[in-house]
Amino acid sequence: DGEERLPFGVLLARLGQESMARFRKALQPLEVSAQQYVVLKQLQTFGTASQATLADALGLDYSNLATVTGELSDAGLIERYRHESDRRRYVIELSERGVDLVERGDKAIYEGEEGMLKSLSADERDRFWHLLRQVADNANLCPSQTPVENAATCAGEDPPSS
Repeated sequence: DGEERLPFGVLLARLGQESMARFRKALQPLEVSAQQYVVLKQLQTFGTASQATLADALGLDYSNLATVTGELSDAGLIERYRHESDRRRYVIELSERGVDLVERGDKAIYEGEEGMLKSLSADERDRFWHLLRQVADNANLCPSQTPVENAATCAGEDPPSS
């Protein structure tokens, strides 16, 4: 069409920066960091997970996740207990308070996204989401069909050797 275009990467990077800024701002009143919220959101998806599985799914170092889960446990947002058959492992799940915070966080994040997406109709938003999902799947960025045992691949890491 003759229009000079910025590379996709430039637009995606800038949108990513703006989206993350809105994401963090939305979470401020909830007194939870973006990283803590992402951990809570992943736990919502898993239901109950080992700390190692959760770390792999999020691409976090195990010791970093241990720190985050300690903070979340101290805040009463997760329940963290020893695995029944392997006492060295922790199992984690959302507490009632954590479920409530994720619901409030989702609403706050949606309201922040609304400002970015207001120029799109409902059909355009749906199509935009599916196109983003397709690009993410193609780049193996948490493919939508990734089973939990392939969580390290989803996080952009080599799968653990067996």
